[in-house]
Amino acid sequence: MRLLPRIVLPSLLALLGSAPCLQAAIDHDVSTYGAAGKDIASDTAAIQRAIDACAIEGGRVVVPPGAHYTIGTIVLKSGVELWLGPGSLLEASPHYSDFTQFAFPPVNFDPSPPVKIGVLVYADGADDLTIDGPGRIDGNCLAYVSEKLPHIYKCPNDRPFAMVLKRCHRLRLRNFSLTNSAFWTLRLLGCSDAVLEDLNIDGDLLMPNNDGLDIDRCANVRVHDCKISTGDDCISLKAVPLNEGIEMACENVIITGCELRSRSSGVVVGCDCSGPIHDVVVSDCIIRDSHRGVAVRQSLAGSMEHILFSNLIIETKIFDSAWWGRGEPIQIAALPWNAQTTLGHISDVRFSNLDCRSENGVVVYGSESGHIDGISFDHVSVRINRPSEFAGGQQDLRPKDGDPMPEIPTSGFLLHNAANVTIKDCAITWGPNPPSYFRHALDAEGCTGLSVTDLTGDAAHPGDAARVVQP
Repeated sequence: MRLLPRIVLPSLLALLGSAPCLQAAIDHDVSTYGAAGKDIASDTAAIQRAIDACAIEGGRVVVPPGAHYTIGTIVLKSGVELWLGPGSLLEASPHYSDFTQFAFPPVNFDPSPPVKIGVLVYADGADDLTIDGPGRIDGNCLAYVSEKLPHIYKCPNDRPFAMVLKRCHRLRLRNFSLTNSAFWTLRLLGCSDAVLEDLNIDGDLLMPNNDGLDIDRCANVRVHDCKISTGDDCISLKAVPLNEGIEMACENVIITGCELRSRSSGVVVGCDCSGPIHDVVVSDCIIRDSHRGVAVRQSLAGSMEHILFSNLIIETKIFDSAWWGRGEPIQIAALPWNAQTTLGHISDVRFSNLDCRSENGVVVYGSESGHIDGISFDHVSVRINRPSEFAGGQQDLRPKDGDPMPEIPTSGFLLHNAANVTIKDCAITWGPNPPSYFRHALDAEGCTGLSVTDLTGDAAHPGDAARVVQP
């Protein structure tokens, strides 16, 4: 019998003595720092003490399960993880004076200096920042409503952003809920290497300006498996003029696997865009019960290019005109915001494998030639029907001087002053009993380099053949 060699193991104490000391992560429970759920000022201060300690000692800031705190501004710092326990709630103060950090709005055409807007959860230059857990941050929007109209609320100017993260790098935002924001819900400004996953953003559908997610002059952002329902745009990519000294492009953004609902747009790229936005992918999302599906819009001097939308299901219908949109599943628009605006360009935007059910068709509209170039539609199907009670037969071209909603008939593809548009293997169908303003499968005017291959679908009414007017 062969004997195995004897193996001598060092003692456990010897191993522990020679190995680095491993310390358990520190939980900074906000209740141990004095948060008691009784006073706005003291709870805000207690949570801030926990954040400050965590930034020095490491670990995570814990909002304990079931806790409810009404607070003013809290400021997150580098290396902090904010963990929101099950059933926990951080709710915005109903008093605007409790917000002590501020951020600029996107644009200002008033000759007076712009007024900054208060913020509930704020960070500036906080790297390696994480927010996690099944709890909730609430913007307390009804505290900032002055009048409830049937289709939209009236609100004062003094109402806070829910969250602004500025100049932050290596962000991880996951699992928590953001609800009832009084202004933009989650704004990233000048951030990079951010992952946003499994977020639930639920805004009041009557609250104006409560965008779900604003990705503003950011790079390398991944948004996936989020559920967003808001009155204003669900996801908006921007490169705004009031950029607080941040000159970054908005680039390398991937949005996938999201479920979106809005009284405005599901996903919009641009509009208030004075810098570049490029290299964007939006795929495998469902947009339902929305005023407008996806949009690429230029009203200022910036540029938008290399943008891909693929594998989307889009359902739109017309809502009250207080909300931008007119039931378009897809809109590309380049029109100056006002007479003083220098207009930039939109180029190389592709739509592939989209299934659309809507009250309007695809709209590509330039105020003049030279601003929209290289738009392609491949396997895009649009079924146009008329289920809502609101007026149709208009196109919403806001923001612009003059008539922002001119009477323009509804066509499957409405193209105006756009160059090198390609339509391939697309289909237009009409619902029963089409109104008189439902017209052509294709209506193109002022479009050079137009290429149409295998577009199926007749006009909504006999005799309304495709209308193509060369420039």
